[in-house]
Amino acid sequence: MKKLLGFILISIMFLLVTSYSQELTQSEESLIREEICRRIKIDAKPINTPTMGKIFYGTFYQIKLSREDPNGGILGMGDLILIRVDDHFVIPEDVNTNKSMPSLKSLLKKDFRLKNMEDAQMIQDALDSIYKISSFSDKNVKAIKQIGDEWIFIRGKFFDKYKGFIFETKDGVIVEVKYSLDIET
Repeated sequence: MKKLLGFILISIMFLLVTSYSQELTQSEESLIREEICRRIKIDAKPINTPTMGKIFYGTFYQIKLSREDPNGGILGMGDLILIRVDDHFVIPEDVNTNKSMPSLKSLLKKDFRLKNMEDAQMIQDALDSIYKISSFSDKNVKAIKQIGDEWIFIRGKFFDKYKGFIFETKDGVIVEVKYSLDIET
């Protein structure tokens, strides 16, 4: 009896789950896509700074997304960076955890060298365009430090440590790009 009740209960739960997870018809999906595209506004602007073309391949775009508010007006949905490289787009990695950044590294020009503070400042300026520092307190700790073959671009604080980019070099050639939330200086 318990097995039968358990089977019936599981069957009812299965039917409920499958009935609520039905797929959209092609017509429904098309209508929804049209409605969303009608309501979303995309404002794209190229990022044209003197240093971007010296350091990176591709054309960088600042994208602002917004949508219509049903009660009137426009609601912001966030910003996005898109990079056009040849016939495709690349979205650079987010900077929200410790990680290697292969997409950003792949966009570096092969002939760019990071050998001195002038080169480092060019990278810092480019990072300002791609990864904007939004808080005033983070802007106050922005710095560039060199420790051996590592160039550290401090972009703010994360609790009692610093956060930012680490560019590892060998004879000026950038061999790795990482982001860290636990930089100690």
